Amino acid sequence: MKFIISYFLFFLLWSIRDVTNSITLLRDPVTFSTKKNDFNDSVRKENNDYEWKEEYYDGMPIDHFNYIDNRTFKLRYLINTKYYKSGGPIFFYTGNEGNIEAFAKNTGFMWDIAPDYHAALVFAEHRFYGKTIPFGNDSFSSTKNLGYLSSSQALADFAFLIKYLKKEKLPSAIQSPVIAFGGSYGGMLASALRLKYPHLCEGAIASSAPIYWFQGKLSKDNIYDSIVTRTFKLSGCNVDKIYKSTNAVKNVISKKDGIDWINNLFKFEKQSILTKVEDGQWLIDNFRDTLGTMAMVDYPYESNFLAPLPASPVKEACKYFDGSDDYDDKTLVTSIYKVLNLYYNYTGKTPNLCVNPDKCSGPFSGLGDILGWTWQACTEMIMPMCDNGLPEDMFQKNCPFNLNNYLENVCVKTFGKIGYTKKLANPDWYLTNYGDNYESVGNIVFANGYLDPWSGGGWMLKPATKGSVVSLIISSGAHHYDLRGRNKLDTPEVQDIRRLEMKHITHWIKKAKKRHAKELKRQLREKQNQRKSKKVQKR
Repeated sequence: MKFIISYFLFFLLWSIRDVTNSITLLRDPVTFSTKKNDFNDSVRKENNDYEWKEEYYDGMPIDHFNYIDNRTFKLRYLINTKYYKSGGPIFFYTGNEGNIEAFAKNTGFMWDIAPDYHAALVFAEHRFYGKTIPFGNDSFSSTKNLGYLSSSQALADFAFLIKYLKKEKLPSAIQSPVIAFGGSYGGMLASALRLKYPHLCEGAIASSAPIYWFQGKLSKDNIYDSIVTRTFKLSGCNVDKIYKSTNAVKNVISKKDGIDWINNLFKFEKQSILTKVEDGQWLIDNFRDTLGTMAMVDYPYESNFLAPLPASPVKEACKYFDGSDDYDDKTLVTSIYKVLNLYYNYTGKTPNLCVNPDKCSGPFSGLGDILGWTWQACTEMIMPMCDNGLPEDMFQKNCPFNLNNYLENVCVKTFGKIGYTKKLANPDWYLTNYGDNYESVGNIVFANGYLDPWSGGGWMLKPATKGSVVSLIISSGAHHYDLRGRNKLDTPEVQDIRRLEMKHITHWIKKAKKRHAKELKRQLREKQNQRKSKKVQKR
């Protein structure tokens, strides 16, 4: 299935849940490309001038922080030098939790502005995702191997690749400024690259980056679904009806012939048919996740993730949960069906729904590089999330977030057989490792959409500037809307945001070139002084 989106994210959410503690592992929607073999060509052309060459950096260290481990692997990256001129900048995308092609196709902003800067475009794949699998088929078979999957190792990979690009790959690029781009987790990495390697990265555009989605920094554990609720309210939804609809599923399915009624209504895939009352939780979870996904991809034009979506999908979904008071349990369950049918079957070409993707074939199965992200979510990317119910959010209460339950029900259940224990979890590591003093290095733009649930973990929840760190808020924006390519239906606001981002990029590049020119003059003076000194000595 063709996967079209101008970039993070983002989203069908993949969930592992138990009946007492709802747990969701959220990922960028861009990662839900269909199948890896969709991207076999070494050179692809997509979306007008989106053309790249697939290459590998051979010799990337398995462990950058162990000087006696000399093992290496091949790191994949995509490169386009169509617009590049000697000494021009390098626009560097810090790859997320999925195939890098998806990000190359979905970060249209980079492609749109590259000609203006004579920039080279590079999209680096994150280790353990896509085709960058350090240990081949054994990569996910042991904690010993998975231990090398971390943001720190990935950033070191990117640093190695940048040095190679500047010194060997690109002509006259030794002084080329590198501007990092990323959305969602990729946005976290872009800002972290600037923090950890400021000598290699001149500035970063970090879109929808939940850098504060960790214990001790997050304003409240239910911020994600409280923003989902806000987004649906803004589009006219009766959130009280949505809240009651989950209980309606339980009420209907527990009655005589209730399971058959639901199966007939939803037209489930054969493998996904509900067979017992407890299976209703799959339907409830899928509905909840779909609402979150719609909030993330609530763009003003049609988009295509797992399946085509209409423009402003939240507004379309709200037609089925309007303000009317004439409803009963079956009416509410029917509304759930209509929303899921809108999401999965907008074109009418997917009549059979699947609420358990682990059991269904086709484009909704085997989504993305799920084991890799689950590992990260069980070690360093532990992001608290739960629901409080009305009036804060429109989902059933399960707060407070219970770390022990999360580790037991997700992490031990998934990786326990290969040696995972709860001692491997470090909820504080991201903030310990990267800190939160972004002003110390500066040259970072954090952009967030007001409609995007992930904005709750952003650097600032309002427009702000501290030094050369800037927060931009798109009031009508969904997940990394600013990084998507130009569209005739773009709002004037996002067009202004992109112009502001370009203004900062231009300033960073000019500043870097001025600094390099000053350094060249200093070196020239030093050489001249050395020659004069030698002449004096000869006399």
